[in-house]
Amino acid sequence: MENRDIDIVLDLLAPRAAVASLAAPAVAGAIDLTRPDVVLRRARGAFEARRWSGDPVASAVLALLRDDWSDGAIEALHGTIVARRSDMDCGEPSLLLHACVAEAFAAEDIGRAAVLLATLHHLQADEAETLSALALCAARLGHFAQALLLANECLKLPQKHPRAYCIAGFCELERGNRKAAQSLLAVGARIARGRPDFAEMLRAAQRVLLILHFA
Repeated sequence: MENRDIDIVLDLLAPRAAVASLAAPAVAGAIDLTRPDVVLRRARGAFEARRWSGDPVASAVLALLRDDWSDGAIEALHGTIVARRSDMDCGEPSLLLHACVAEAFAAEDIGRAAVLLATLHHLQADEAETLSALALCAARLGHFAQALLLANECLKLPQKHPRAYCIAGFCELERGNRKAAQSLLAVGARIARGRPDFAEMLRAAQRVLLILHFA
């Protein structure tokens, strides 16, 4: 695949802005964003504790965020979230954080997006969405080993997300495993087919499959 094709595919897999009129993502408990900096620090502490306990997801995520989850970065994100909150009509905190994720991807600030996604993952907000998006962050940053690990962890969840299959397939293609890549991408396309919310992911999977077919 050429660099242009890679960029197009990864962009199609990026999270889009949340819509307030849609149902809020499932969250295990209420999210209090009165102090976003406190929420971000607690999430960072939880990931560090998980890494020390041998959690591969935490290790992969923290490897991506060497400087992006610093105290200074948290303060900057705190200001971003507070400012965005005043602009949004929706008071749902998880939708607010998802909107900030979409804006970070649009600005190509992948580190900021990953911090927000890791925080949402810690808050147990739509685990398949956040984990697959973290895998995308790793792929965007060129860390394909971490991207494949995160995508494969997402594939273990009961909720099947097409982005996870697409990222896993893309990573297998990077490793030269063409047959595995085609199989994963085909499953991702099948899950996304007929779902308007997964239309961009369907296009991504179909584009790579088409390239592989004619390569």
